Amino acid sequence: YAAQHNDVGFANDASDRVTANCQQACSELSSAFGSAFHWPSNDNFSIWDAKQQEVHPACRIEPSSATEVSKILEILVDNWCHFAVKGGGHSRNPGDSNSVGGVTVDLDRLTNVEVLPHANKARVGGGATTIQVYRALESRNMSFVGGRVGSVGVGGFTLGGGTSPFSNKYGWSLDNIYEYEVVLANSTITTASETHNPDLYFALRGGGNNFGIVTAFTVRTFSQGPVYTSMTTYSANQSSQVLDKVYDLYTDRRLAGDKEMGYDLYYTYNSGGDEFVLSGTQRYAKPISSPPVFHAIDQISTRSRRTNLGLMSQAAGGTESLGTTRHLFATLTVSPSRAFLSEGIRVFEEEVEAIKSVPGLVPNFISYPIQRNAITAMRQRGGNALGIDRDDPLFLVLISTAWSNSTDDTAVNRMTENIIERLNGTAQDMGIANRYKYMNYASAGQVDSIFAGYGDENSEKLKQIQRAVYPRCIFSST
Repeated sequence: YAAQHNDVGFANDASDRVTANCQQACSELSSAFGSAFHWPSNDNFSIWDAKQQEVHPACRIEPSSATEVSKILEILVDNWCHFAVKGGGHSRNPGDSNSVGGVTVDLDRLTNVEVLPHANKARVGGGATTIQVYRALESRNMSFVGGRVGSVGVGGFTLGGGTSPFSNKYGWSLDNIYEYEVVLANSTITTASETHNPDLYFALRGGGNNFGIVTAFTVRTFSQGPVYTSMTTYSANQSSQVLDKVYDLYTDRRLAGDKEMGYDLYYTYNSGGDEFVLSGTQRYAKPISSPPVFHAIDQISTRSRRTNLGLMSQAAGGTESLGTTRHLFATLTVSPSRAFLSEGIRVFEEEVEAIKSVPGLVPNFISYPIQRNAITAMRQRGGNALGIDRDDPLFLVLISTAWSNSTDDTAVNRMTENIIERLNGTAQDMGIANRYKYMNYASAGQVDSIFAGYGDENSEKLKQIQRAVYPRCIFSST
């Protein structure tokens, strides 16, 4: 899935070497699935991240139903062959969505969206992307708690949390799932909801892909028309003014209490102009031009402004280049601090300066809040596994970098690690550090600390549920 954490399936080898076990599994899958099966030698498979595009699986299989997923898991487990599961394929690490020498289970045929009558619900296939769901629902003037980027898969997005432009009103994606259809490691097809398999339901709300392969989600839907989006950039001498107003949007109870409002902050290095650019994306979930909630920040003059009143599918976009660009995410979470925002972009700028000659380098410091309303929604239907047990907002920080060549992997990784280490130290010194890390933004080096960030009680509960579902830990490498 798109979730960024443990490799799905048995621990992958460090190379693309195909074991005899996986050779046998592929042979059996080929016999059982015909045209839905692909050997690498005649496959035209493409995936978002170049590092994953470079991976060579033993074979790839495209199931069309939960029953077929069940059969695939039976073959994989019987042969003890490691595997990866791809939903949208927005992960950044080899082995996450394309197996290193194992079997890639590609859910791209499980994309159906069925609006359920008289229920404000829709059943969404486990391989659907955000934009596929937006478009299907918009034909009925409806929407769901989906992502900011259309090509992100609903599967990993939701299992890891799912922050959304609609989160200030409805909460995160995982808090708007009524039921999961999931195939367990023993090939059993079951469902999990608040009333049926409630422990598994809890685990799937933030526990990632460690419990089974989700083949369908029953999601909350709501009436939704066009949304307002405004993208602005600012001159360097305006940064302090902008950050003041952004902080108010994140923390002022009157402003942040407008549930239709969202705002994402970006600080980006532009190699073409050899400059750092501060920008923001305003979102408002009603078709109102220049919503009053943004009045104060709109008084600051901009270098550029691009606005749109349109459907969420337009705002999210839908296509990106596949397999040509390398990507790295890393994250931290802090309590609100205006001073931290300034220090964050200062540290980011220092570390980027050291590697700015890297070809194709596009690094971003991104921040937005986990709003009070979203935190309140996390207590719905028995609560989720994230362990965010407070009333005040938090700030999410994402360091997102794209670049061109494998020869620069070490430099980009080092830069990212330095930024996170320095900002964690700053947060500790300021007394604003928070244990939570958003799974979908975590780097490979942060994997081991994700569940610890959920708190001891939730972390232990997830381990117990995993052992109860299948004690051999088929879905994680630890």
